[in-house]
Amino acid sequence: MKLMKINFLQWDSDFFKKKIGDITVGKEEYIDTEDYDLIVVKQPFAFDFGLNGYQLSFTETKLNFIKALNLHHHQDFAMVKNTDTDERNADYFKELAYESGKKSRFLLDEKFGEEKFRELYDMWVINSLNKKFALKIFYIEEDGKAIGFVTLQQYERLGKIGLIATHPNFQGKGFGKKLLDKVESFCVKNEMTHLEIPTQKENIQACGFYKKQGYTIKDEIIIKHYWKDDSL
Repeated sequence: MKLMKINFLQWDSDFFKKKIGDITVGKEEYIDTEDYDLIVVKQPFAFDFGLNGYQLSFTETKLNFIKALNLHHHQDFAMVKNTDTDERNADYFKELAYESGKKSRFLLDEKFGEEKFRELYDMWVINSLNKKFALKIFYIEEDGKAIGFVTLQQYERLGKIGLIATHPNFQGKGFGKKLLDKVESFCVKNEMTHLEIPTQKENIQACGFYKKQGYTIKDEIIIKHYWKDDSL
């Protein structure tokens, strides 16, 4: 069997004040666990896996949806604003950010705690507004409040959505589609050929929405959280 080294996650470790690393494993590897508080194990397919001295606390399947962009959307995007021309502060988007993360492993794994989840997504919004995490933020508002938003990153000719959400009171009314159409149009105009959207397989509503919009599953990966067993 092959010995695998863990990839130390500096940002995550600094933010959560714990030693965190991740690793992608197959059946023929075993891990040099060293002294981590949390090891995030990624598997390309499902199989039983254990770590001595660690307890499995959470499992999810991450899906990456993708779509080839070759058509312009000939429609009115007047209601869709962007923060480059219509500025908003981080507080304006925080509730939508929490909504976008309602299926996040950082919320559903109780060992992180809701307070740290909210702090993490607050930082995600802040760093999207200052262009560290996003190229663009598009949003829709009603009565001065954000009812939907989406953040977009660019990797050469690939666009990738970071956060996307519609307020629960406005879901099912087409606002998510308007935001996605706007992002696709922007990508095409800026010579991006594909748009990718990550989500959780367990998020049935989101998966159904992306499939309806013409997206297909590019790949999937099983993610497991192994926390150090403090009882030992």
